Formats: sequence, C-alpha cells, structure tokens
Amino acid sequence: MADLKERLLPLKPQSAINLRGTTSQASASGRQPFQGLDLSGLKKRGQGLRSWIRVDTSGTSQVIEVDKFTMMRRCDLPARDLRLLDPLFVYPSTILGREKAIVVNLEQIRCIITADEVLLLNSLDSYVLQYVVELQRRLTSGVGEVWQPEGPELNRRSCRNFDNVYGSPSPDYLPFEFRALEVALESACTFLDSQVRVN
Repeated sequence: MADLKERLLPLKPQSAINLRGTTSQASASGRQPFQGLDLSGLKKRGQGLRSWIRVDTSGTSQVIEVDKFTMMRRCDLPARDLRLLDPLFVYPSTILGREKAIVVNLEQIRCIITADEVLLLNSLDSYVLQYVVELQRRLTSGVGEVWQPEGPELNRRSCRNFDNVYGSPSPDYLPFEFRALEVALESACTFLDSQVRVN
C-alpha cells in the first residue's frame, strides 16, 4: 500500500526535504524559536506540487506536476479561484468565467479550461477518467455528436446535423473551451443522474 501511495503522490520539493537539516537561529532572548516542535513534516506554504492532467486541443493528454503559483501565472488566475478546485474544501458547484480561463467545479469534475488546454486535478475518480476519455473522443472524432452514457435504455447516440437544421453547414464550430465545458456539464449531469437512480 505504501508503495502505491509513493508512486501516485508527487515527489516532495527539495525545500521540504532540506527543512530537516536546517538549524534555527537563536532569537535576541537566546531561546531557540519553535523549540521542542518537530517541523520535519511541515512544508512551506504554497510550495507543494500538484499533479494535473493536461488535455490539449488535439486530444493529447499528459500528467504534469505544477505548483500553485505557476498555475496562477499560467492561467492568469487569482489564488481564490484555485481554492475552488482544492479537494480538501467543499464548495457548491461553480463555473467562473475569467479573462483567459474558465474555472469549473462541478461535482467530481474540477478543472481549468483555457483556449488551448484543459487542466484537471489528477484524481483516481472514475468520473474524472471518463471525462478525459470523452473529451479526447470528442476532440478526435466528429464535432456534432452528443454523448449518451451506455445503458439499457440509453444505448444510442444522437447526432446534430447542421445541414438539416439550418439548410447549410455551419462554417465555424464551437471553440475548444465550449466543447470542454459541454463535456464537463454532461459528465456532472451523468453523475447526478446516477446518484438519483441509486437513491
């Protein structure tokens, strides 16, 4: 079990490893600060690396490890928006539209959607993995398909045909951000629907 935990958790940053070897300076009164406290397990605030699943516009996914401040600069988001994605806190379902990103917290799906990538908190939750697979499928296959979960009464797929609705094909399709958001909303609805069926 410990071996599995070590493989799934990101490595400790070098600053947290070196914390044990540092000696604290005596204060003006001659006493050692934090005397008697074991600080070896503590880490500096904001130094922790998080594991993210990155899906780009072509449907390619990869796991990256990024700290909070790098993510804030990368997506041009304030820290309070990233707090919504923290799995330790419980927030109501939220979709925040920002200048360069959409922050999504829908049930099990917690992600940041930008113009050219989706960044999901790396989780072993089956709904997160289903979201990644469905997003990849949508990005690599046809644009107008609507995802239907597999089940006894819902085993068919419906397809929007822009030719039949408007008389001519649509010259431009939904941007990447809206397709990723659409899959996230459908995934949240599927999760809620399964919860209602269980209860």
